[in-house]
Amino acid sequence: MPLPENEWYIEAPWGRIAIIAWGDCLNPPVLLCHGSLDTAATFRPLVQLLPENFYYIAMEFPGNGKSDWYPPGMMVSCYDLVYPIAVVVQHFRWEKFTFIGHSLGTVIGKLYNLSYPGKMAKVINLDPLTHLITLPSEDFSMWYHSYFSKFYEKFDKLNIPKDTGPVYKLEEAIENIKLKRGLTTEGAVATLDRMSEPVAAGTIRFTYDQRMKLVTPPPFSSEGIRKLFTSIPTPTLSLLAEKSIVNGLYLRTPFKLEESAYPHGKYRVRRVQGNHDVHFVHPERLAGFVSQFLLYGPEGLDSKHKL
Repeated sequence: MPLPENEWYIEAPWGRIAIIAWGDCLNPPVLLCHGSLDTAATFRPLVQLLPENFYYIAMEFPGNGKSDWYPPGMMVSCYDLVYPIAVVVQHFRWEKFTFIGHSLGTVIGKLYNLSYPGKMAKVINLDPLTHLITLPSEDFSMWYHSYFSKFYEKFDKLNIPKDTGPVYKLEEAIENIKLKRGLTTEGAVATLDRMSEPVAAGTIRFTYDQRMKLVTPPPFSSEGIRKLFTSIPTPTLSLLAEKSIVNGLYLRTPFKLEESAYPHGKYRVRRVQGNHDVHFVHPERLAGFVSQFLLYGPEGLDSKHKL
């Protein structure tokens, strides 16, 4: 039987945070955070394959999905996306919760975990590409101009009001999302439903905040990122997409592929066939690993408890 789904908003200082919830609110909570320019719909197929004895809540970052935007003119950094998680956690009064993130969501989850230690009981990373900049000192100028100068050079375009954006044909928008992310038609439609609005017959306008295309990452050295991330003692499972590995997307953070790089002994890695959105396109390839980890933690993957 499919888990019941509910949708509502949580009030934040700048506006509303949109969430989708599945299951019984009396069960242990699991918070899910999407990646860049995405929506909570990305988790629907996976959640339906997970154990029923958890309460799953997918939130949408400001300017994504149906969540309100940050105030106009404001630059948005990875750090600015940490506090929305805190708002959701405070709203539900969670003492502890399990975190599942995809892509950029995994980085924001790491920054939250470092800023609010002890709140996350377990962490599950879905293809955790590094959105933090690995930066040698001689490239600092490049980093600054790539984000700060670029933001102000494109200020008008990045701060364009929602109702004045360009209009696209619905069919073309669906095909573009399918091509760009390798989604099915159903997945593309579900994504588009939460990040666009109809304008006229057969046309839509995207409703995401253009600033989300230029979220500013903090710069770290490769060694700094390794020390920062591997210092976290929270039991963690990382599910890495084979296409991302083949395409070299983990070359700057090879420690993510090595369980031995994490000194606390609570880090597990599993590789799955598929692209960056494999959790959305082929959730069955990840569901077993996620379920075992939710129920039993790292030991569940080691001893292969039966679901």
